[in-house]
Amino acid sequence: MSDPISHLLNVTDTHEADKLTEKWADGKLKELNYVGVSSALVTGTIASAFSWYSIDDDPWTTEAFWTAALVLTLTAISLATQQTIGLSRLCSCENGWLKVRNLLGEENPSYRRIERKPSFLSRPQRHPENKIRMKKSQLWMWQTPVMLLNFAILLFVIGLMISVFVRAARYGGDWTNGRIQVRRVYAPSSS
Repeated sequence: MSDPISHLLNVTDTHEADKLTEKWADGKLKELNYVGVSSALVTGTIASAFSWYSIDDDPWTTEAFWTAALVLTLTAISLATQQTIGLSRLCSCENGWLKVRNLLGEENPSYRRIERKPSFLSRPQRHPENKIRMKKSQLWMWQTPVMLLNFAILLFVIGLMISVFVRAARYGGDWTNGRIQVRRVYAPSSS
């Protein structure tokens, strides 16, 4: 099994399942902490971009993209904090690891214990190996802060590109007049 969550949900040994759940929870808490810190840094970057001298000359789409990015980063911070608190509390209670597994998993409806004898006319039955699968809602929920941060960065960069290219178009594409400066950066490569 390549998916660690499927593996921890389908382990038969309780001690091993608890150990794998603890590893998953620790990893998820570290990830949420990283998302919270990164979102705060990105929020600071976006907020400071609103104070640039050129923001008044930029098209409304730049501000719209940056405002949307700011909202997404603040939402990512909020969700990461909420999930960190919720996961910490759930793990600290009695039978916490079991409760985490119950939260993450559900019975796989396509799993069948009884196999029919194959006949010549019947088509082969596919039997998934996992009795318990991860809930799709949980998959989406636990990935939401990371994806909000990714979308926020994307929106900020799009707004920045709009600002740069509109300014370049206003000045007739003359990149040397001092009003807009673009430099080529060459990174040293190790061959």
